[in-house]
Amino acid sequence: MDNPDLRLSDGEREGVVARLRDAAAEGRLDVVEFGQRLDALFRAKTHGEAAVLTADLPAPPPPPPPRGLRARRHVRRFVSSVGALWGIWAVILVTGGGVQGWWPLWVTVPWAIASFA
Repeated sequence: MDNPDLRLSDGEREGVVARLRDAAAEGRLDVVEFGQRLDALFRAKTHGEAAVLTADLPAPPPPPPPRGLRARRHVRRFVSSVGALWGIWAVILVTGGGVQGWWPLWVTVPWAIASFA
């Protein structure tokens, strides 16, 4: 928090409640301490007052990347890998190695079915 004197919003307060609840579920806080911190949180008016309640708890893990971003990365990896296979096949074909079947299909089709099904 940049300014500890800023007032807490309801959403920010709910975020601290979730963090305290997670800490209690992990066994970091007992029931009595959890209740005391919740009472203090609902009396808190500023970020600084709320930060004191979670200062001795580990930082929350970073959120996972958005689903769309993960899907784009997956598609990019798939296309680049399959493109490399087809490129190798095309080089073999052009340099006189012959067709020797469409062997990239044996990798591309099952991989596409497993990845995007």
